[in-house]
Amino acid sequence: MPPFRYPKINLKLTGQRLKEECQRQNYTVKDIQELLQIGACQSIYAWFSGRSLPTLDNMYALSRILGKTIDELIVCQDEPEPAVLVSCVDSDDLKQRLLAYYHCLFQQMKRFASPTLEPIGLS
Repeated sequence: MPPFRYPKINLKLTGQRLKEECQRQNYTVKDIQELLQIGACQSIYAWFSGRSLPTLDNMYALSRILGKTIDELIVCQDEPEPAVLVSCVDSDDLKQRLLAYYHCLFQQMKRFASPTLEPIGLS
C-alpha cells in the first residue's frame, strides 16, 4: 500500500479560488447568500478571505452552483501557487484562462501521479 500523506487545505488560496470563481461567473456575495439560504453574508466574506471554510453542505452546494467539483474548489497546501506562472502576463482575461488551464492540468496530474510524486513548480 502506498504511503498516505494527509492533505492540508490552504485556507487563503481556497478562499481566493472560491471568490474568483464566483466573480468569474458573476455571482455576488448576496447571490450566494440567497442561494445557500445563509442568514448573514459575513460567513461568505470569511470564506473568501480564508478565515474559514464553508461547511461540507455549503461546499457541496457551491460546487453544484459553480459547476465545479469540490476538489477543483479546494487548494491543497502541496499545490504549487499558480500566481508565479501568470505574474508576467498583462491581460486579465489571459491570466484567468491560464489559471483555469493550470488548475485543470494540476487536477489531471494528481489523478495519474504516484502518491509520493511532488508537483513541480516553474522557476
